[in-house]
Amino acid sequence: MALTEKRKQAPPQARGRGGGPGRRGSPARPRVLPWAMVAPALAALLLIQGYPLVRLLVLSTEDFGPRSLFTGESDFVGLDNFTRIFTEHDFLAVLLRTVVFTAVCVALLMVLGFLISHLLMGVSAWARVVTTVCLVLVWAMPMVAATLVWQWMFQPQYGVVNWLLTQVRVFGDLSAHDWFSHPVQALGLIIVLTVWKGLPFVALTLFAARGQIPESLYEAARLDGAGTLQTFRHVTIPIMRPVLAILTVLEVIWSVNSFTPIWVLTQGGPDGQTTTLGVYAYVTAFSRNQYGSGASVAVVTVVLLALFSIAYVRRLSRQGEVV
Repeated sequence: MALTEKRKQAPPQARGRGGGPGRRGSPARPRVLPWAMVAPALAALLLIQGYPLVRLLVLSTEDFGPRSLFTGESDFVGLDNFTRIFTEHDFLAVLLRTVVFTAVCVALLMVLGFLISHLLMGVSAWARVVTTVCLVLVWAMPMVAATLVWQWMFQPQYGVVNWLLTQVRVFGDLSAHDWFSHPVQALGLIIVLTVWKGLPFVALTLFAARGQIPESLYEAARLDGAGTLQTFRHVTIPIMRPVLAILTVLEVIWSVNSFTPIWVLTQGGPDGQTTTLGVYAYVTAFSRNQYGSGASVAVVTVVLLALFSIAYVRRLSRQGEVV
């Protein structure tokens, strides 16, 4: 009887050491199965994304001269490539232009995406379907094809935009106006094209997020006397902030790395006035044959985007807006 009483009074951990129920929840036992299940995905990410980043970092510390074309060897120069690009006046101008370009694109995408998503919530079913199909078609169009269409539309001699503006007779004769020879106009067209191409993703994502908000919250807000702007500020925005945070980070990354519309329309011209970091890295590496400097520009771009993403997400996490 004494042994039975002692066994009943023993803690669950002690009873589980011999193979009882306590062994299943033992914290000392390693959980191998979850790591084994995610190991293939981690290995694929390291191979597909990790190796190019490491190789890019190695290239940024090397100097490729004419001898490298024949021997395949390069000289290690350390941080000389980074020192070279930061002392160039063009790099600082390109960096500032990239920041302005990205800020304008992201702001327009967020505002217009909100307006379109709000429009989709208020129209009839057939109008919603037609609008969604149009957005998906724009999103599915390859960027090169879309850029070529815009290039033809704004062609100086035979572009339909110049013809329409001339027919309006408000801006004068624009039949031979070259939009891409003026830096501000060329950069404005690139911004419009970038926003037009990225707007479907933002609008449809916000529309899907808006559809997850219960209508009872809006009914309660209206019963409390809240107007449209107050409901939008105190109900819609707080609930959709996690989605807005993800969209903002993604659009900043995509806008900074935008290359195709700039290269096809202007190739960074005129006189480099529409060059951003992506185009600058390409021109430095493949036009000037300074592969190490081009790689260092790409490394700086990756570091800046990583710092922005980490700082932005941490700031939102401290405010309790994202998990």
